[in-house]
Amino acid sequence: MISLNPQPVDTERPRNIALVAMLIAAFSLLAAVYGVYVLGGVLPFNSGAWVVGEEVAERGWLAYLLSALVHFVAAAGLWKQWRWAKWLAVVLLASGLVPAVPGISAAVVEVRIAGIFLWGTLIVLRSASLYMLLAQPED
Repeated sequence: MISLNPQPVDTERPRNIALVAMLIAAFSLLAAVYGVYVLGGVLPFNSGAWVVGEEVAERGWLAYLLSALVHFVAAAGLWKQWRWAKWLAVVLLASGLVPAVPGISAAVVEVRIAGIFLWGTLIVLRSASLYMLLAQPED
């Protein structure tokens, strides 16, 4: 028999996915802020390289805003629990680890405590987020 009032499906968002979505949303917000500041001439192009990567930062304000848009789409998709968003988030987080390696290496060699803290924190956050996403069972 077909029911007009089906039982609600358990759509509760796992806590770890919500945390990753909020982290990616924070990266989106930071990239947007840097993009606006670079557009306004307040900050130089490479000032937000720690958020979007050196290659993206060199492309200017539009690259920051595009990065913010892609991160926002990934965060919203994770929040809504769309399957493709998990893999977009994995690509974004993993590609964010690439510029962190030379960043922390240079900070260690030059004994810059703030740089070690910044790049180390980014590595830990991105690695933990990748673990949480990849440890999540597929539906």
